[in-house]
Amino acid sequence: MSYSDILLCIFGLFCTSYISRILPLAILGRRPLPTVLALWLKYVPTSVFGALIFVSIFGDASSGFRFSWSNIEFLAALCVIPVAAKTHSLAYSIIVGLTAYWLLQTYMG
Repeated sequence: MSYSDILLCIFGLFCTSYISRILPLAILGRRPLPTVLALWLKYVPTSVFGALIFVSIFGDASSGFRFSWSNIEFLAALCVIPVAAKTHSLAYSIIVGLTAYWLLQTYMG
C-alpha cells in the first residue's frame, strides 16, 4: 500500500466520520426534539457507560464471566454504587472507585 493510498484512506475515513456526526446536527439542530425522543436520549450516556464498564468488571469472552467475591473490580464497583446514588457526582464516584480498587488490590491482590 503506497503513501498516497494511506492518505486517501485516512481522508475517506475522516469524511465518513465527519458526515455521520454533522448530518444529524444539521437536520435536527434547528427543530425541537419530540418529548419522547428527548426522554429516551437522556438515558443514552448512562447506558453506554454501563456497557463499556461491564466488560472491565465482569470479564470478557476470552477470560470468562467473573462474578465472585474475589473479583476486585466487582468489589470496587460495589463501593461506588452508594456514592454515585447519593451524590450524583462523577468526581466522587471516580475517587471512591480508584481508592477502593487500590485498597483491594493492595490487600487482596
